[in-house]
Amino acid sequence: MHVSWLAVALALCFDGSLASSLKRQNANATWTGPLADGGSAWKSAFAKAKAVVAKMTLEEKVNITTGLGAYTPCAGNTGAVPRLNIPSFCLQDGPAGVRPATFASQFPAEVTVAATWDRDLFYDRAAALGVEFRGKGIHIALAPVTGGPLGRSPLGGRNWEGFSSDPYLSSVGSYLSVKGFQDQGVVATSKHYALYEQETYRNSRVPAPLKNTTFYPLPISSDIGDAAFHETYLLSFAEAVRAGTGSIMCAYNRINGSHACEDSVTLNNVLKGELNFQGHVMSDWFAHWTDDGAALGGMDMTMPGTGFWGPELVKLVQNGTVPMARLDDMVHRILLPYYALGQDKNFPALQYNTAGILNQLYIALNPGNTNVNVQADHYKLIRKIGEESATLLKNKRTNGGGLPLSKSKFLAVFGQDAGANPDGILYCGNFNNCPASHANNGTYSVGGGSGAAYAPYIVTPLDGILSKNQASTTQVNWASNDLDLDTATKNAIIADTSIVFTYAYQTESVDRDNLTLWSNGDELIKTVASQCNNTIVVVHSGQQVLMESWINHENVTAVVFAYYPGQETGNAIASILYGDVNPSGKLPFTLAKSLSDFPPNGIYTDNVTDPHINFEEGNLIDYRWFDAKNITPRFEFGFGLSYTTFEYSNIKVQSTPGKPIDGVLLTKEPFDGKATLYDVAYTVTATVKNTGSVTGCEVAQMYLSYPSSQTSQPVRSLRGFDKLCLNKGQSKTATFKLRQKDHAVWDVQRQTWTVPKGTFTAYVGSSSRSLPLKANFTA
Repeated sequence: MHVSWLAVALALCFDGSLASSLKRQNANATWTGPLADGGSAWKSAFAKAKAVVAKMTLEEKVNITTGLGAYTPCAGNTGAVPRLNIPSFCLQDGPAGVRPATFASQFPAEVTVAATWDRDLFYDRAAALGVEFRGKGIHIALAPVTGGPLGRSPLGGRNWEGFSSDPYLSSVGSYLSVKGFQDQGVVATSKHYALYEQETYRNSRVPAPLKNTTFYPLPISSDIGDAAFHETYLLSFAEAVRAGTGSIMCAYNRINGSHACEDSVTLNNVLKGELNFQGHVMSDWFAHWTDDGAALGGMDMTMPGTGFWGPELVKLVQNGTVPMARLDDMVHRILLPYYALGQDKNFPALQYNTAGILNQLYIALNPGNTNVNVQADHYKLIRKIGEESATLLKNKRTNGGGLPLSKSKFLAVFGQDAGANPDGILYCGNFNNCPASHANNGTYSVGGGSGAAYAPYIVTPLDGILSKNQASTTQVNWASNDLDLDTATKNAIIADTSIVFTYAYQTESVDRDNLTLWSNGDELIKTVASQCNNTIVVVHSGQQVLMESWINHENVTAVVFAYYPGQETGNAIASILYGDVNPSGKLPFTLAKSLSDFPPNGIYTDNVTDPHINFEEGNLIDYRWFDAKNITPRFEFGFGLSYTTFEYSNIKVQSTPGKPIDGVLLTKEPFDGKATLYDVAYTVTATVKNTGSVTGCEVAQMYLSYPSSQTSQPVRSLRGFDKLCLNKGQSKTATFKLRQKDHAVWDVQRQTWTVPKGTFTAYVGSSSRSLPLKANFTA
């Protein structure tokens, strides 16, 4: 979601003469979508919703579906029905915290928690977010980012908001995050559905009075085959639905030529049909294109509500264009999670103001205490995620160098990313849109756009390092000007240890042009390394960067990828640097040697009025592309070092038929097997031993290869992981449950999931390319 009016108008022009013939791209003459019935878990909630809706007038029903427009207390508010005790639902960003708000936490980005590969932390983070959203009186959290974007191109501006470019890892994060939010009584919004993989040409729809014109350029159309859609891009949304997500946000882009928010195939047939989704589909902000097309195509709520639906939807129902049954279903779906999560009983009053701390524009609309403190002790969890996500990419321990830090006489810290923004924590605004022209934006604890969040404070890396050196014999110097290489040289010459903090910034609305570090980062690293033989590099970025110009420098002894770790960034990285915490993070994406190593058609930028991008690589994104094309990455997916070492042995695969191990709502996905699609089929186990001298945690990973007849499948795909913490000399068993769906493929002709006949191979190891164990089994 993004409510910037500049972004709404940017790069759009219109041709009114074509309005009648090109009014919409997906002309749905009738509505055939399935009706909500509460599914397997929400029967009582559906009965309540149905009884209430039966008492509503036509106008009251429409009021529930239509946002109240701009300048409301929340980013989005629905109409209320006071006589039936239905409140105006408050919808608010975002995936990194309540944005923008006072006295709320700035959590690590989703990609950061994904780098922990820790299921408990996935859940705990979302549950803590749910506590804060509920404490502010917010009914519907506009989170998590469930796989839109998944990360098809490393240049995608919003990749940092999601979990991982691997659909399995993203699916685990999606399921557990939906559970975490909704266990606290807050509706989770899984977004952005679907195939939303670039910012360029995302083009939102200008609201009334211009809505009866055709705008050019149209939003980018993501064109994809049915198999790749099901096998890669739908998986995270399927897991969100299984977890009971109450809301799904449709995206700005088009899908095979149809607007995502009115595409009957993906909304009615797939989402509400195959997946049996029981909640509501809301538009992204200004992603609504036509009144009738969206209603018939499967959208249930328009946001923010400037121009579409409202009186127009009343007319469409009255003249029979939109059946009353369809409108009733829209309202049922909006009310279902409200009742299912118990929001009709003792839900906190609204304690939130979407203007945040920068101004009082909306203050008269919200008489509540907008400064209520909801942070609790979440800083502890934020710090833990920052510690467990930090990924050690390189570590040379010769001559006392590398990590953890040995005692130094002179320690020098370099880079603006080590310190605070000299103009303050609010300088970058509600969306954390830090201007590149600003001399120093300070450390990057989160990315930009609607997925960002204010921090109540930021412990900078320099703060964390200084706290470790109080009353010590180490002299700590620092130089924060990334462009002043002369000062960097002078400080590096006298230092026996240098730490360079550098970054790359990613934000909504803009895709990246390249994968280079920002603010002269590469030159700063090389300058410091040329003078100090123990140079340590820390990178803050939510996405891939290139390291080729300095990664093999003999004086670069250690590299840590720290992602976007939230408000406790400095304490977290200091714990890693000084050895209080043994790093256990693993890459949730591939780091390449060159941008050209990725698929060539990642971001479509041609100057056309009807842009289309063909997902011709199918399932082969990220490491699966590298494997298929035999490209050597700089650091592979799943890679991460430790201060100890681990040994793998004794792999076993056993047939262990069993019922699903999780699930809130049942899907209706077609499957031609004897069991259900989510039944356990096999169990893979392996022994992991800590062979080093210190306690450490290892993420054991299981990858699967398909029978040779399945030529469209990747060489290997992640299908399980198990994080084990081991004392020195200790061994534990890593266990991976393989479900029917985990080794099934989508049969396009028969429109069903099916397990192919033949030999599968399970691989177990520490990354996608370090897999010492393998075992075959036949299906």
